Amino acid sequence: MKTVKILLILFFFNTLAASAQPPAKVLMSKVFEKEVAKTNQIVGVVDFDKRSGISSEVSGLIDKQSVVEGTVVKKGDVLVSLNTDFIQKSIEIMKKQIQQVDIKIQNTRKNLKRYEVLFKKDAASEKVYDDLGDSYKELMKEKEIIRKNKEKLDLEIKKSVIRAPFDGLILERYKNEGEWVSPGTPICSLASIGDVFVRVAVSEELVKYIRSGDEISLKINALEKEFTGTVKNFVPVADMKSKTFQIKVVIPYFEDIIQNMSATVNVPVSNKMKLKMIKRDALVLFQGKDFVYTAEEGKAKILPVNIVAYEGEYIGVDNPYIVPGMSVVIDGNDRLRPDQAVEVIEKEK
Repeated sequence: MKTVKILLILFFFNTLAASAQPPAKVLMSKVFEKEVAKTNQIVGVVDFDKRSGISSEVSGLIDKQSVVEGTVVKKGDVLVSLNTDFIQKSIEIMKKQIQQVDIKIQNTRKNLKRYEVLFKKDAASEKVYDDLGDSYKELMKEKEIIRKNKEKLDLEIKKSVIRAPFDGLILERYKNEGEWVSPGTPICSLASIGDVFVRVAVSEELVKYIRSGDEISLKINALEKEFTGTVKNFVPVADMKSKTFQIKVVIPYFEDIIQNMSATVNVPVSNKMKLKMIKRDALVLFQGKDFVYTAEEGKAKILPVNIVAYEGEYIGVDNPYIVPGMSVVIDGNDRLRPDQAVEVIEKEK
């Protein structure tokens, strides 16, 4: 309380100068009351709920690759193409083999029909007829085996083109053109852009205030981006030493995202209660303390505020002198001084 008095005294010395200035044009917004939980700001990290080490199902030499770290790819986009020259040659050979077998099958079928007529007239032995029938069956099986092997090679060619399994962000590249890959060898790391979340460790005592589906406001510190995330779930294992557990807050994908970058999360620390809600734009920071300006009889009046909750573009305060319906300055407050004349140009509803 003593600190607040000192700050107010410092502001008082600006009063005479402020009274000599022309009226400042300000925009004001009304305070309202809402049931929200008190929050604490806890630092978490950005992460991806689904990450895959993309690998090949077949062996081969990388012929072309379009894997660029930090780029977003769509499901089905080609990431890597393997060289298929040898496979193509093998397929050409098998096509010729099938043609040769087809000729043999055609000749054997003709002979089989001819001998069938002769056999029915007792002009050919049963053994010769049966041998021709067995040869025909063997040739058909031989053709089927070659055809199956060709289908296998056709599938290898298809698998030689490695595509993105989902919409994602390429985190890391492991292989380049000219390198050999084997089945299971990671080519790159891909993170799903549809599964971005902030992971934050909170005290086990707060588990009763956090539920799946709850909305939580947070800020990506480095980029100064603010989001309203949704609690997806929490990891049901508490740290033995710190007695904390981790919650996952889902957020939308955003440009320039970096895995493990820090985020400040407004974690609920109480049951919901009635708090006075003020737009964040109303805040004025002076010597590490938070204040807001209101207007009385055409003059600016400064009031300290105690922030106990954050919710999107609003803050929750519990000061008794901040009451619902009170108007606070949300635009023009950065140039105001206590007791300075103000002209309200508009009031937000």
